Amino acid sequence: MRLKRHQKAERNINFYCVSFGFRKPFQLLVDGTFCMASAQNRVQLREDIPKYLGGDVKFLTTQCVVLETEALGAAVRPAMHIVKNFGIHKCGHEKKPISGASCLTSMVKDNMKTRYIIATQDKSLQNALYVLPAVPVMYFNGLSVILKAPSPTSIDHANQKRLSRFNLTEHETNVLTSMKSSITTALCNNEELKDYPGVFKRAKGPNPLSCKPKKKKIVEDSNIPKVENKTKRKRNRIKIAKHVKEELKKMNKPISIS
Repeated sequence: MRLKRHQKAERNINFYCVSFGFRKPFQLLVDGTFCMASAQNRVQLREDIPKYLGGDVKFLTTQCVVLETEALGAAVRPAMHIVKNFGIHKCGHEKKPISGASCLTSMVKDNMKTRYIIATQDKSLQNALYVLPAVPVMYFNGLSVILKAPSPTSIDHANQKRLSRFNLTEHETNVLTSMKSSITTALCNNEELKDYPGVFKRAKGPNPLSCKPKKKKIVEDSNIPKVENKTKRKRNRIKIAKHVKEELKKMNKPISIS
């Protein structure tokens, strides 16, 4: 299970690296709920998360998140101590602080340039960020850290971005199609290349070991007369000794065999 979890995390983070330019060290924006969960589960964030993501991680937070944990008092004091150990990024709400969830949402509006990974246990915030493209979300599932799979909006946005790189004009498409047709005709007309195994892929026959043996068909010829098999009755013959035959002849009795 641990190997599968790391493989999924590697696949998910590679998607963001290839599609949206995420790179190491990864920037992890943390809120108070995630720090509280790490304190309750006794998880060392600076040691476990870089191992999970397979690279260096820069732990960050905002001034709004720090003020929110301070305002909640002694109930979340462990989370406050953890949050204050991370670097603080400017969020633009220094004069008018807002809630931590609203602050993190505003930080990822243009996340294709900032490239933040959001770490939170707030379900409503996770659902709100899941709709936005190029926003990875991380959370705790028990004692395990989970990086959420890319959303359909992120996948669609990545596909559109990939297709936009290969937009060709009509002239370019016509030139490419004509070149392709001319190359294929030249290869087909060249008789020396036909026998070369790497140029043309010929259809191969079935594996003879996997095929059933062919049944022999019995051909009936109308000219050949059919011979009926008649069973002959066998006669049981009883042998009589010579001296018995001679005595019967002397007595003038017929020899009968039954």
